[in-house]
Amino acid sequence: MNKKKNEEIAYEKIKRAIMLKRLVAGQRVTEDWVSNELEMSRTPIRAAFTKLENEGLIELVPHRGAFVCSPSDKELEDVFNLRIVLESYAAELAVHQMTSEHFQEMDRLLEEEVKAYEDKDYEDFLRINALIHAYPAQVAGNRFLLQEIQRLNQWSDCYLILRDNFYTTPMDEVLSVPEHLEVVEALKKRDLAASKKAIEAHMLSTLTDLAERTSIFN
Repeated sequence: MNKKKNEEIAYEKIKRAIMLKRLVAGQRVTEDWVSNELEMSRTPIRAAFTKLENEGLIELVPHRGAFVCSPSDKELEDVFNLRIVLESYAAELAVHQMTSEHFQEMDRLLEEEVKAYEDKDYEDFLRINALIHAYPAQVAGNRFLLQEIQRLNQWSDCYLILRDNFYTTPMDEVLSVPEHLEVVEALKKRDLAASKKAIEAHMLSTLTDLAERTSIFN
């Protein structure tokens, strides 16, 4: 196997272990250990660590190694409060630009979100979630706003992966699906106030839910 393929394998294996909480927040992960577990050299593992650090999933500490990220409640609150501001602004820019084709695309994403949850495909669920949150900024055509929303959403994925009970929460208890639907329905009505209210309610709901899950046993 070539170096690039090994890098992708290492990246996917480590990320999957974090998603499944086999590696938990604050846990040290060494190159030697991963190298022995995956039976590959340390070079692709080092590259995988860098990619995971860019995604906010691990922290590389000089002379100590890699540690699974352990975000504080303050960081969690800061990220979600900023997302409220940026995604509300994106809705403001997009609400009168959105066409029936745009709404059809959002409906399709909502359907895919439900399927990903029912299939317990966490990676696909996170991918679709990111697309839903970024879509108004994409429609608005503001690439700087879009890039910032995508960046913060990537950081939010770190919190979701570390704290969310994706694999054990039944579909009828999932909050994000109906909350996303409420945002989309408000946009369809061109009701900016309702859209912003739905965006804020969704963000605060997610923030509260994640902040309450400080233990991997909760």
